[in-house]
Amino acid sequence: MSLGHNLKELRQKQSLNQKDLSDRSGVSQATISRIETGRVRQPGSSALKSLAEALGVSTDSLMDDTAHLARVHKDRLHQIAETLNTFVILEDGQLRFISQTLADLLGYRVEELLAKSGIELLFAPQSRPKARHRVASGLSNAYEALMMHSDGSFLPVEITNVNISEKERLAIVRDMSYHCCQQGAFRVLQAGCEADDLGKVVHILGNELEAMGVQFEAVDLRVIDEQRNLLACYRSYSAVRGYRPPLENVVNLQESLGHFVSLRRLDNYWNRRRVWEREADEDFRQMSQEIFLDSMYRPGLLIDVPFAQGMLGLGLPMGGPRPPKQLPTILGEFARSVSLVVKRLFELQSLREKLDQQQN
Repeated sequence: MSLGHNLKELRQKQSLNQKDLSDRSGVSQATISRIETGRVRQPGSSALKSLAEALGVSTDSLMDDTAHLARVHKDRLHQIAETLNTFVILEDGQLRFISQTLADLLGYRVEELLAKSGIELLFAPQSRPKARHRVASGLSNAYEALMMHSDGSFLPVEITNVNISEKERLAIVRDMSYHCCQQGAFRVLQAGCEADDLGKVVHILGNELEAMGVQFEAVDLRVIDEQRNLLACYRSYSAVRGYRPPLENVVNLQESLGHFVSLRRLDNYWNRRRVWEREADEDFRQMSQEIFLDSMYRPGLLIDVPFAQGMLGLGLPMGGPRPPKQLPTILGEFARSVSLVVKRLFELQSLREKLDQQQN
């Protein structure tokens, strides 16, 4: 096939018109038209290089008469890959192909990504070195990473690379959100069975959420003991705020309910077993100040999920990415583990009290 035919075929395959390609490459639209119609058979080396880079191919491939046959075989691969969460990336990190299903999952349009740095666009900062190494080295064993939605939120995934040429990798992506959530909830339960301190449990829970790529300011646990008229509050901060030991305090339940409107509403949602999502207001900040002596904690959005003995809450950063839709479900999984831990600690506390009464 001629250079003009290859150029037109590649351009159309990426849904580009001649003006789009001109804007992307810096080669004039008139020159592109003359190349595609055969009026220019041998453009200058700089124009050829610019067109090849804009289309994400080598200059040899663009000029090669056999390139069309190679693309026919890749078309068949793409037809299969299009139904999966996949992308094709060059060893230098440039994105050659991304399936519509994966682009939709991450919140992009396909044309926003092609011929750009797939490592920078698709991966969270902490996962880029690993992804870059895997792509450049051509290693094919699966690895875990955090991919990035268009709004800046993260998605835990497992990626398997398949080498489809010396310089091209087909990456098959598996969403690991639910799997990571289950594993994290189990580790929280395991830690809770070994520890006698809910502050440590909440700290571990925060670590698990961070490993999943959830971006938050702090995790709050509020245990409601109506029988003893107590409210036990625990808080663990995100590592991005710098290390701070977990905070905890136990206050009078009825006095606190009478003092804070947000706590009364929280108690209402707990009794109705409903998730509560809202913006942090001044009443919440005042409650945080009085219970934890923390005037610096100013989250933007709050999510509280009920469990049998209280509420598990998450404070999200002000101006941060929108929380993923599955976040309440993720918190619900962790809340179930926390509930089992609290139940065990309540039983141990009741047993200790009975033993103390017998000894006295």
